[in-house]
Amino acid sequence: MSKINSVALPLADLAALMASDELTAESLLLECLTRIDEKDGALNAFVTVYRDAALASARRLDKERSAGQVRGPLHGIPIAIKDLADIEGDITGFGSRIYSTRPAKTTAPFVQQLEEAGMVIVGKTQMVEFAFGSWGTNSVLGAPRNPRMPDDYYIAGGSSSGSAVAVAADMVPAAIGSDTGGSVRIPAALCGTVGLKTSYGSVPVDGVAALSPSFDTIGPLTHHLDDARLIFAAMRRPELERETFKGVSKIIRIPSRSELEPIDPEIYAAFERSLAVLSEIGMADRPLELPRGFADYQTDTGAIMAWEAYGSLGDTVNEPDVAIDPAVRTRIRAASAMDEGTYLELIASRQAAIAKVEDVLGEDEVILLPTTPFPACRLSDVDETIFPMSRLTRFANYFDLCAVSLPVATTKAGLPIGTQICARRNREDLAISVAKRLQKRLRQPGST
Repeated sequence: MSKINSVALPLADLAALMASDELTAESLLLECLTRIDEKDGALNAFVTVYRDAALASARRLDKERSAGQVRGPLHGIPIAIKDLADIEGDITGFGSRIYSTRPAKTTAPFVQQLEEAGMVIVGKTQMVEFAFGSWGTNSVLGAPRNPRMPDDYYIAGGSSSGSAVAVAADMVPAAIGSDTGGSVRIPAALCGTVGLKTSYGSVPVDGVAALSPSFDTIGPLTHHLDDARLIFAAMRRPELERETFKGVSKIIRIPSRSELEPIDPEIYAAFERSLAVLSEIGMADRPLELPRGFADYQTDTGAIMAWEAYGSLGDTVNEPDVAIDPAVRTRIRAASAMDEGTYLELIASRQAAIAKVEDVLGEDEVILLPTTPFPACRLSDVDETIFPMSRLTRFANYFDLCAVSLPVATTKAGLPIGTQICARRNREDLAISVAKRLQKRLRQPGST
């Protein structure tokens, strides 16, 4: 196996190799650690690597397998965790330096569930400070570098920047991020990975540093769609019913080009190609009839996020001597000009919209649209006063949808392009099913 990049293989293939004794959890982890040693100095994806603890875990899992005790399809698979989830005894940095003396007393339940499923926690990944930003920048700890453009410094997208980079650079087979307004899907799109925005409440957020309790969700970033499905199944709340696969979606809701503008022409062309492919396999497109525009939902979601972040972080961001990323400080402090009545009106409007989601999207329908309107840019070109990358993602958080971003193309310059497929709450199975059909067709020679 030494000549094969095991880290990029589908998790089911890795499980099969372990079952046939062609690979061990320890050897796979050592491959990850070697890649981290070789690459992360330039890419800055990791905050912490649990080298000794991970090796001990991998060896223990190998002994379990030898004894016939296999926990499931994720037994022995390495994974990285965004640095906003508690792991007992370690600092939960939240993309900041202000928590450097507060080790966690317990481990977040979703991390415990991954460990119980047999996953090996490799380390914690970098992120935008307090998870409030879609560019992927962090002036305090440094911005992770997009591995798809090795000769220049391109952004990875945020806020789960380090998780996307760790997967895209083949340092780990999978990583965990959070999605409050697009923070899993945006870096997945910009780095060319799969990113799953799970339904609100489907994965427990206990032990996770909160940006916005109204929107915060946990989701995986992976190389392959089935990998995201497997990891989500391991993390989801036990009381939720198992995936039911109620049928194949035959209707795609799509926005018009005018609703997507401004948008990069290459990204729009990739979106059109994805639509054509799904049409070829029998899916009918219908207009997406949102009551308001994407920018309106982006604004309202951002206002709720800022208000809730200000409630927990206001004293910190108002302290001028505390070293905080200036852009993040500005975003959170914007809520100081908003009153509680406005916040409550925004919450009520959102709840009314969620209650009428069937007017937007049927039970077995999906929405297809670009994940981001633009590809990754150079770090030096970032304008922290604008937020174009989240314009097409936040509406899914607003309407409490689930969504998966998958890589569908690259620009002429070699930058990844992502398309997202959204479905109703708790229909991750439907979104992933359509995404798999799209991806399979795109990979076939001679497809549209």
